[in-house]
Amino acid sequence: MNMGLDFSEILVIMVLILIFFGSKEIPNMVRQAGRFIGQIRMYTEKVRKEINEITKIDEPMPTYDQEIIKKKDAIRQTYIARRKELGEEQRAAKSAAIWENLKKDPAFAKARSVLAYVEIGAEVAMRPAILEMLGAGKRVIVPYSHQDSSMGVGEITSLEKDIVFQGVIGVYEPTLEKRNNFFKTDIQFVLCPAVAFDIYGARLGRGKGSYDRFCKELKGTVPVFGIAFDCQIMGPDERLPFAYHDVMMDQVITESGPLIKKPEESTPQVVPPMQPAG
Repeated sequence: MNMGLDFSEILVIMVLILIFFGSKEIPNMVRQAGRFIGQIRMYTEKVRKEINEITKIDEPMPTYDQEIIKKKDAIRQTYIARRKELGEEQRAAKSAAIWENLKKDPAFAKARSVLAYVEIGAEVAMRPAILEMLGAGKRVIVPYSHQDSSMGVGEITSLEKDIVFQGVIGVYEPTLEKRNNFFKTDIQFVLCPAVAFDIYGARLGRGKGSYDRFCKELKGTVPVFGIAFDCQIMGPDERLPFAYHDVMMDQVITESGPLIKKPEESTPQVVPPMQPAG
């Protein structure tokens, strides 16, 4: 705030003082005016410093998304450790049970093209399921990552010839020859891996957001299912932190069966007939 007076303003003040108070009062009035302006400047400078001190930020304030990322990272470490506790034979048996439960779903049964991942590490095994899908005549689509973490797809016909391990990002992807040979809009069913799910279908992945961005356009048009072991499911009183870009699963299949329970149709209440009087 600039409290200074220019020459024209000072001249007007002096003329007004001369008219109303006479020439003798000019020096005194000028001194009082100067003192008043000085006090105002001191006050405004003090206020300015206090405002600057209040609004001073040494570190950037964490955004909502940053807080979610921190919470997700902590949950991710917990559930990765739980999954690793399963032995190889346990994972194989549970993966087989998950596959049998998935085949019972009517939407999956009628889907002619399925987006499926090829497992790494302690993930739910999908290789046996992929071989069976190929044998049954389903078209199997496998994702791959671009440099910006967006996701592309490629149709495969052989696990031996059409899949390669990408050591940089540590996943199995279609070979270069098998990429971009299938339209995303022709996918009829999506299977998503995850680190964890909550009971409402919220998904926790590896943190790159590839599946969320990819499935956002498909959600509502094709079924989007999660695949996980029971040990990857959060408790009934726990919820995954949710960000605006996260995509909820339509269903999650574990070795125990479907996770998300559909509301049971209420049975219409039968009103007993009225008994005749008497």
